[in-house]
Parts: sequence; structure tokens; C-alpha cells
Amino acid sequence: MADISPDIRPPMATELYAAGRVIGNRCFDQNHKFLECKAGDKDPAACIEEGTDVHRCVYGIYKEINSKAAPEFKAFTRCLDDNDLRTHECKVLQKKFENAYYGV
Repeated sequence: MADISPDIRPPMATELYAAGRVIGNRCFDQNHKFLECKAGDKDPAACIEEGTDVHRCVYGIYKEINSKAAPEFKAFTRCLDDNDLRTHECKVLQKKFENAYYGV
């Protein structure tokens, strides 16, 4: 998991899916600003700064996950991979990951 970064590799689908609730919560403002920009300007280059802020937030979350809840995250992503992203099969592991990440 430590190898997720803009310089090494992007997150895989299972990693994005597993972190999705955290990303949605923690990066809401950055995503909202990006979407507002995209709605107001159809030029793809117009929202580069806002898009960079979203990426910075998401990669920052993966760095935090690595330091706070790496084993729980790995178990949750493995479960999602084994179960074709069916979260209902992985609820126990999702709870363990989110509790570890948020320090509950």
C-alpha cells in the first residue's frame, strides 16, 4: 500500500472502492470545487488547479491509511477483490478498517 503515490502508481479499483467513503468524507470540499469549476467552464485546462487539489487530497488519504490502518485496509481490499467489489460480503472488514482509520 505504501507504493500508492503520484510518482509510483495510482490506486487500483479495489483500493479506490475501499477508501471511497473516507475519500468522499475527507475530500468533499475539493471535489465540490472541482465540479463547480467543470460546470462553469467547458475548457479542460480551466480546472487544473482544482483537479490537482483533489488528487493531492486523495493521495494524502492513502498516506494516512498507510500510517493508521494498513493491515485493516489490505484485508478489506483483498475481501473486495475476492468478492467482485460486493461490499455486503466485507462489512466486518470495512468496519475494522474505518474504526482503525478514524481511531475508534
